[in-house]
Amino acid sequence: MRVVIVSDFGSVNGGAAKVGIESARGLAEAGADVVFACAIAPVSERLSHPRIMVELFGADEVWKVSGRLAAAQQGIWNEAAHGWLTCLLSKQPDGTVVHLHQWTKAFSPAAIAAAGASGLPVVITMHDYFSFCPVGGYFDFQAGKPCDRAPMGAACIGANCDRASYAHKLVRVARQWRSDRAMAACRNLTFLHVSDFARSFAKPFLPKHARHATVENMMEAERRAPVNVAINRHALFLGRFTQEKAADVLAAAALTAEIPVRFVGQGPLADEVRRINPDADVRGWVSADRVFDEIAEARALVLPSIWFEPGPLVIAEARSIGVPVILARTTGPASWINDGEDGILVDGGDPAQLAAALSALKDDGVARRMGEAAYHRYWADPLTTDRHVHRTLAAYAEAMCGPGLALSA
Repeated sequence: MRVVIVSDFGSVNGGAAKVGIESARGLAEAGADVVFACAIAPVSERLSHPRIMVELFGADEVWKVSGRLAAAQQGIWNEAAHGWLTCLLSKQPDGTVVHLHQWTKAFSPAAIAAAGASGLPVVITMHDYFSFCPVGGYFDFQAGKPCDRAPMGAACIGANCDRASYAHKLVRVARQWRSDRAMAACRNLTFLHVSDFARSFAKPFLPKHARHATVENMMEAERRAPVNVAINRHALFLGRFTQEKAADVLAAAALTAEIPVRFVGQGPLADEVRRINPDADVRGWVSADRVFDEIAEARALVLPSIWFEPGPLVIAEARSIGVPVILARTTGPASWINDGEDGILVDGGDPAQLAAALSALKDDGVARRMGEAAYHRYWADPLTTDRHVHRTLAAYAEAMCGPGLALSA
């Protein structure tokens, strides 16, 4: 097995890059030959392996390109990247799979086009919704609510829904048009989704000829004794304080439920969280090696997102140490939860439901029972790298069968 992994970044700067790098490492250790094609230096030491060959294009992130016109042009179509990838893929033997993890920051839709034109099977991991939504989140950032428009329809194109501006949205519309054309031209195309929920949500918006499979991201954690959550008191929000993640909704709900709440992270809603709930404990980011310790101090982890979040791994991190979770039912990890048994599902953006869930977990017996159930259910099928690699290789094997032989729905 040989795979070319395409990732804008050669080192970890976010979730998509981390998964791409760790997947490359895991595939190599499983015996696959990996070409890691990245655009932006530096290159992670995790890619130092006898079976991994790193190919560095050498480019700037689109946000760092001088001049708005040049940045827009690169974002819509990076002609140099197209030529570089076309040449690289032309050298690959039959039996190679091209796997795109991230392309919006430097490579542009030219990466999809080059992959499709190579005639090799193409696999795209859906870390977000940029494969069908111009703004990537299927969320109206101006209105502060989930989108309900047909992607790239007239209402979508005319909507000022981008976080930045309508002019920026139009650049992204042009990029999406290029992406749609490139994906339509891929004869053998597979989408990997990071949760069952994300798969069922995104599938109707994606090319009809594509295959679909669920391959959750890896979350390596040392198994430790479950937390005694009954002695903890505060609910925990861990992430960006942004409108789509609904930190403000949690602030209001915790006030109603009369439960202490801690916010760890940063973002534009920090002051609003403090205004809504003056007793909230608002802190900055913790280092990666402190995340599990931070979660272990909580009675529950809360993810009240109002966008269709594909698969945040913080939920798995909490469950792996026996901390129950409260989360919106329209998020990827909701498919991991037995509502009322090992967690609580609520409607995103509903402070009354969220307050009721927080109130339920004030009962020591309920919190302890849910935490123990979450712990045992997580470790029955943990999100290891080996699991991720096994499922990825299974998807590759299906793709190698040729177009038109779809995976199960």
